[in-house]
Amino acid sequence: MDLSLTPIRSQEPLIIERLRLAFPEKTFAIQRVPQVLSIKEFTKYASASPFIGLAWTGMRPDPASGRMLKGVMQWRLVLIYKTSNTLEARFKGDARGLGLDAMLDVAMVLLQGVDFKGQGHTAVTLANSVIADGWSDDDIAIAQVDFTFSFATTPAPLGLMTVDDFLSLGITWAINDDPNADTVADELTPPQEI
Repeated sequence: MDLSLTPIRSQEPLIIERLRLAFPEKTFAIQRVPQVLSIKEFTKYASASPFIGLAWTGMRPDPASGRMLKGVMQWRLVLIYKTSNTLEARFKGDARGLGLDAMLDVAMVLLQGVDFKGQGHTAVTLANSVIADGWSDDDIAIAQVDFTFSFATTPAPLGLMTVDDFLSLGITWAINDDPNADTVADELTPPQEI
């Protein structure tokens, strides 16, 4: 199967490229993150401040999809800004002019109403301030920007082009979270309609 053209995998680089218009790589770290960060993950990303985490949070299908699956992928930016200056500098900016307020304003504008030719369009759905449970330093400010990215897809990009491709499914099951652990492979043949 060719997964390179699937919606999530093709949307991620487009989102990052769009963010790089205003968030240059030499100043801002941008990485994929889980929807909810553990305290250990948060500590790691806070040390890379100013940091932008990109999380896939879900998919909402269009009820009128029919045979072609269409809808919106739901994404979230996690913006983290840390300063060693005054508490207010977290929001309004430090000597470099950076601050969470500016990061938030720019991120929202960059992601609202963008048409990615042939891929879909984006819409900001929510922006809010958040806290990291278990984090006690006063030098951190955090916000989230939720947005959607529309898509439409069929089995064609997967390279599943013949009837035989759909007669059985090969599945590999991971037994636990250890990537080095043994896996169990299985082949499933769905019942065929006559």
